[in-house]
Amino acid sequence: MFAGSVVSYPDRGHWGKSSYRGNCTGRIIKDFLESYMKRKDGLVVDPSIGGGTSVDVAREMGLRFVGTDLHQGFNLLTDDLASYIGEMAHVCWWHPPYAGMLKYSGEEWGEPNKWDMSRMNFQDFTEALELAVMNIHDAVERGGVYGILMGNMRAKGTYYNLSSLVERIAPGRLIDEVIKVQHNCKSDSSSYKGNFVRIAHEKLLVFAKRESSLFLIGSMEKRAAAMTGITWKAAVRRVLQGNKILHLKDINDALEPYAKSRDNQHWQAKVRQVLQDERYFVRLKPGVYQLAA
Repeated sequence: MFAGSVVSYPDRGHWGKSSYRGNCTGRIIKDFLESYMKRKDGLVVDPSIGGGTSVDVAREMGLRFVGTDLHQGFNLLTDDLASYIGEMAHVCWWHPPYAGMLKYSGEEWGEPNKWDMSRMNFQDFTEALELAVMNIHDAVERGGVYGILMGNMRAKGTYYNLSSLVERIAPGRLIDEVIKVQHNCKSDSSSYKGNFVRIAHEKLLVFAKRESSLFLIGSMEKRAAAMTGITWKAAVRRVLQGNKILHLKDINDALEPYAKSRDNQHWQAKVRQVLQDERYFVRLKPGVYQLAA
């Protein structure tokens, strides 16, 4: 259990596959679960198990657990998490890629995969992050909690504050922020030119789900303000997740509460424009759409 808001685990522990790059220590997962599990029979979910650390921690703690990953066939960007697990999660843990800091598909497993967030450009990664967080939020029961462990990164002299991005886009109420000191990173042995501060921490952002409604009701204004320019596409993608095939009218009906928060008189035209992006949407027949495979 967390004793304070700053934690340090020099030893990653015996959980998971230690050779799987980017694996976090199981100690923070264990502390997270001990801190926020309110029901022993509650379901713990991890949609990106990576090297299996959360799997081992949950098993050792005797918890009900569902874990999956893109390398196991579950796609957090196209599949509906709540439908996949078959019930609402009591607690969800997520440790996503830190943009392109480490590549996973094609290196840690399988062939390069276009849905792998670690292989996306930064704009696509940002939108994918928003979509994934909405999916996780909707899979957690009312009163449940989800924690997202995110580190920041610097690339070509630019600092990317990914943890702050998560805080802005998450629909849940932020209840805790835990700073995790990083140890045993590959970059520790590297030397760099220039005068900058080495990133030596990650943030675990913990959110509580208060509302029983899905993401489209009541929480879109904050996300829209933070993600202007890409949120429309993410919202349409969320509506179609889970292999849904919907008519444009049904898509518009689902998006109407969100459109009101944007005060856009021509929002239906914006939805039609978004649906023309063949990377993400397929028109099956006039006015009928699904997500691209």
